[in-house]
Amino acid sequence: MSEIKSPDNDDEIALFQELMQDVKPLTKPDTVALERSCLTTEQQAARREAAMAAAEAEEAAALSEQVRDWVEPNDPIEWRLNGIQDGVFRQLKRGHYEPQATLNMHNMRVSEARIEISRFIKECYRTGVRTALIIHGIGLKSQPRPGLLKSLVNQWLPDIENVMAFHSAQKFHGGMGATYVMIRKNQSVKLATKEQNRKR
Repeated sequence: MSEIKSPDNDDEIALFQELMQDVKPLTKPDTVALERSCLTTEQQAARREAAMAAAEAEEAAALSEQVRDWVEPNDPIEWRLNGIQDGVFRQLKRGHYEPQATLNMHNMRVSEARIEISRFIKECYRTGVRTALIIHGIGLKSQPRPGLLKSLVNQWLPDIENVMAFHSAQKFHGGMGATYVMIRKNQSVKLATKEQNRKR
């Protein structure tokens, strides 16, 4: 049985040194110490708020300040998505769904009202509010003509995400100067409702 002998260690070292004599070591590149930025909870919250404000401003920007169809101050306004049942819409119209949140837009400039209505609906959806009330007034003295804010609310609401229906309010909630808004049920509320029904 043949046996393979390994060369002496000294021979290996000599051979290695001979082969490597022309090789130059690589120069070590300059290294930069990177520090991980540690944001405080307050800074993180401020960033989140800034991002949310930017998103709200972007959504509001999609709502035009130019009235397409004017509504007379004392005329009702109404709209609903396809699929909203007649009975449900009738209940909304009659004020049978008590508003869980209210936005008062009296004395707001159009540019401010546009942002506030978008923010309000978004917050209602996030917190599970299903019926809200928007007080816009009838605008008898508004310029360039009566019914400015009311006409814009009528125009804006169908374009705001999660609005399912709206109708001018009953007298005990402000009449033609206010509007009921039905808001889509958010996912967490849906899950909570399912859980409650399961326990019954």
